Amino acid sequence: MMLRRSVWWVLLSLAALVAFADEVDDLVARAVKQYQAGNVTQAIETLEGARQKSPNHKGTLQWLGFLYLRVGRAADAVPVLEQLVQLAPNDAQAHNNLGNAYLHTGQPDKALAEYRTVLKLKPDFADAHYNMANILMKQGKMNEAIVAFQTAARLAPQDPYIWNNLGVALMGANRLKEAIEAYRKAAALEPKNAQVWTNLGLALHAAGNLREAEAAFMKALAIDARSLGAVLGLAQTYASQKQDAKAIQLFQRAVAMQPDSFVAHYNLGVLYARANNSAEAEKALRRALELQPNHRDTLLALASLYQKDKRLLEAENTYRALVEAYPKDAEGWWQLGAVLVLQNKNEEAVQAWEKLLVLSPQHLKGRIALANLLYRLNRDSEAEEHYKLVLKQDARNVEALNGLGLVCDRQGRLQEAETYLKQAIAINPNYAYAHNNLGVVYEKMGKKNEAIECYRRALSINPNYTDARNNLQRFTRTTTP
Repeated sequence: MMLRRSVWWVLLSLAALVAFADEVDDLVARAVKQYQAGNVTQAIETLEGARQKSPNHKGTLQWLGFLYLRVGRAADAVPVLEQLVQLAPNDAQAHNNLGNAYLHTGQPDKALAEYRTVLKLKPDFADAHYNMANILMKQGKMNEAIVAFQTAARLAPQDPYIWNNLGVALMGANRLKEAIEAYRKAAALEPKNAQVWTNLGLALHAAGNLREAEAAFMKALAIDARSLGAVLGLAQTYASQKQDAKAIQLFQRAVAMQPDSFVAHYNLGVLYARANNSAEAEKALRRALELQPNHRDTLLALASLYQKDKRLLEAENTYRALVEAYPKDAEGWWQLGAVLVLQNKNEEAVQAWEKLLVLSPQHLKGRIALANLLYRLNRDSEAEEHYKLVLKQDARNVEALNGLGLVCDRQGRLQEAETYLKQAIAINPNYAYAHNNLGVVYEKMGKKNEAIECYRRALSINPNYTDARNNLQRFTRTTTP
């Protein structure tokens, strides 16, 4: 999270004020004193009066633009500061303040142009580098933002806000080690800032330094016990360490602090599901979806919960909601197909997995599942095609070799079936299914001894393999004199 600071600088320092000779100068001096005394509204009124008397007085425009910004009247500041930069085109501070006004009126591109003008006039203007970096970061131009923040940090190394926001940009670029270093510098400069410690904790957590992350979040909470970000961060750190009871307690605390915290409700749902507390998990995940409808991970978690609890139709409907919201989500199509198979909705499952493979042709698990299902549906030619596509990606895939053996067996292509099954066994001698299926092929080929040996081998690998046991018992009964 970025930290914001006031960057409203004024070209006229108090030391530079001189005794004004005319009436407008006197009004500006009076406004400055009013501002110093805390009477900002009165100061603005005085300056507005001065502007009426002398519309192009630079001092009036400078102070009026500054005070408009100071009280949040950025829209009023814009025309004042635009007029000022026309009168003083080489005034770096005026351009910087105009950039701030544009930024606070939702005109980031214009703001960026002003900050670039500032840096042409005054390359060592740290605030312009900082302001420009914040815009670049919001635009997702992380590398450019990092360079600008680094320049600002070199020019103003004692500014904790610059170091903090540099850390944010580095985090966005997944440069975690550098982000941690930047946050540490910010924390050293401003050790009582809870947000800085929270950001440091988040970076440490992302880097897998969970103990240090925990310590950082604890420091943040010692400074501000109401820091929602620190509570959530500490909860996630406990969850990552499988300290689920502590994590749940903290996420509940986060909900009490902010009842509409999506992050808290979502993580509570995940943790309750992990603890097999389905009722609370469903409640939390449904609340998360109320806060962020169609959130992808929440839909996936809720559907998985339904599937685990054998609530298959609800799981199906939730997966369908997921792929409707995210039609290119491969995981959604994969899981939808799986839950359809569990309900014997096989043709619909075929369609779901075909969509999966259009989106993700390299999804081997999905292609194997589709091939197996097609085989079960007696669609042998389609099954064979998918098994062979698997082997193009992974020539040593024993499931595909076993599947091809089954297809060839059913079509009476026994020699081919034998070849595929032997290949599977050569790759994985402990693959019980291939031994059993090879036994079936040998039995059809009249190779009784070889068939018996295959069944026995399958049972030695998996003593609970019912098909192999039945095959051996049946074969033994029919061959015993």
